[in-house]
Formats: sequence, structure tokens, C-alpha cells
Amino acid sequence: MSRPHGIRPRPKNPPLLAALRADARELSRVKAADRGAVGIVDALMLPGFWSVALWRLGNSLHEKKIRPLSRLCYFANMVVFGADLASGAVVGPGFVMPHPVGVGVASDCVFGARCRVMGLVRIGGSGKRGRVGHPVLADDVWVLDGAKIFGPVEIGEHSVIGASAIVTSDVPPRMLVLPPKEATAMRMRPRTDLETVPPEASAAPADAAVAS
Repeated sequence: MSRPHGIRPRPKNPPLLAALRADARELSRVKAADRGAVGIVDALMLPGFWSVALWRLGNSLHEKKIRPLSRLCYFANMVVFGADLASGAVVGPGFVMPHPVGVGVASDCVFGARCRVMGLVRIGGSGKRGRVGHPVLADDVWVLDGAKIFGPVEIGEHSVIGASAIVTSDVPPRMLVLPPKEATAMRMRPRTDLETVPPEASAAPADAAVAS
């Protein structure tokens, strides 16, 4: 996490059909319906899958510089699903968004593989001078209901952003970010539900406070 922002080349979106297959599989698992083809069919009946599919199509058109059509995808997502998903993001395979209503993601955000985003989440820029940029989420990150992630921050793999938490600083891997006790503080602690926890994570304070 000590790498300066902006050094790593920006990734590209995965192939559209392969990404959608991965999305359906992961959504089936999240919904506890991992029953092979039957579970995938169940996932295809959920609005969250189709909202992500429309977002992916818009991102693909954006990368190909077909901007008018990508903007139509963005508009359609807002009207049909109530999801404010700007074209221009990079979304890894296996993205899961079961409840798209109220979710907002700015252009240029980056998601790794198998990220899960729940309802009413907002992810985007900080709106502050000197903090230009958008969040980068690593693989297997969960962002729970109502959480907010703002600015050029990085969320480490296997971390969970708790419901209503506000993130304005980098989060190391395998951390659980808790809702703030105060409006200007971010709390996090190591996850304890994983089979193996790196020594550096287990040595972290039990309830660290990070000023925004």
C-alpha cells in the first residue's frame, strides 16, 4: 500500500461476455444459490445482474470511444434501475451488485475481481483540491449498505467496508472498516473470519482510528 498513486498502469475491462458469465456465477454464490446452471438462471432473474450488464456495456463503449452510446447506457441504468453508474470505470470479473437502487459510482473508479457492492453505496471523487482521483478496490472487497468511499484511495484485497462507513484514506488488505464514531474519523480492525491472516495484519491495533 506504500506505492504512490498513479504509478501502476490503468487496467482495462475484461471481455464483456466472459465478465458477464463470471458475474452470474458470483451472484449465484452470494445469493446462496450456487447450484450450477440452475443457480446461474436464478441470478439472471435479478435486476442487479442486468444493471451490472448495462454498466459493463457502457464501459466497453466508453473504452471504444463510442461516447454517445455509452452515455445512453448510463442514462438507461438510472431510469430503469435507479443506479448512477457512470461509464468509464474498470470493473473486474465476478462483480456483484444485488441491489442497484441508490448505488453511485463515478467514472475512472477501478474494481478488482469478485467485488461486492450493496445498496446505497457511493464511490467517487473527494471534491477537494489536491485530492484528484478516484478509488481503486482490489480483489474480493465487500462494500456494505450505505458505505461511502471518496478520493484517490486504495482498498486492499479481502477488506470489508462496513455499512455506513466513510472511507477517505487507504485501507490495507484484510481489514474491516467500521462506521465512524465521529463524522471525521474512520475506524478499522483486522478481519478474524479468514482462515489465514498475515502477521502484519494481526499485529494491527484492534480498533485503529484514522483521521480523514
